[in-house]
Amino acid sequence: MRLGVVLCCLCLFFCGCSLPLRISPLIQDASGNPAARLMNIRIERWGEPRFSGLLALRQEGNGLYYALLDATGVKLLEVVVAEDGGHRLIHAKGALKDSGLDGFLAEVLARTYLQEPATLPCAGTWLYRLCREEEAGKGWRKYGQAGPLEIWQVGTDWEQGPGKAAVMYRQPWLGVRIFLEATKPAP
Repeated sequence: MRLGVVLCCLCLFFCGCSLPLRISPLIQDASGNPAARLMNIRIERWGEPRFSGLLALRQEGNGLYYALLDATGVKLLEVVVAEDGGHRLIHAKGALKDSGLDGFLAEVLARTYLQEPATLPCAGTWLYRLCREEEAGKGWRKYGQAGPLEIWQVGTDWEQGPGKAAVMYRQPWLGVRIFLEATKPAP
C-alpha cells in the first residue's frame, strides 16, 4: 500500500512539471496588428473524411477565438481558447453539443498557433518535450514527444505543393488528421 502511494506521488511529481513554453502571437497583418483568418478545415479519422467546412480564427488576448462553420456558413461551434489550451464553449449546435470536438479542436489550435518551446529546437523534460524544427524553403514542424514516442505533430503540409498556405495536424495513435488551408493567400 505504501509503495503504491509513493509511486503515485512520484508519478504526479514527474508528470506535474509544466513545459517551458512561450506564447506566440497568433495571426498578424502586415503592420503587426492582430488579424482574423478564415480557413478551410478537413478532419479525417483513419483516412476517412469526418468533417469539411470553414474555421474562423482571431486572436483574443493571449488566446484565440474560433467558430466552426459548415460548408454553407452555418455556425456549429463557437469557442474561446486560453493560451494553455483550456477552452470555454460559447455556442454548440446539434450533435456537436456533447461530441467533445470543441475541446479537441481547442487543443489542436493551441498547439498549432499558440504554444512554442521556450528554447529552440526543444524544451521540456525527458518525460515530455515540445519541439519545433524549421527547414529553409520547406516550412516548419512542431511536435510533442513522450520519451521516444511522438504523440502529435503539426506543420506545413508537404503534399499541398509550393505556394499553398496549408497546415496539417496529426495524432497517429488516434488516426486523426486535420488539414487547415487559408481561403485566400495572406497579404
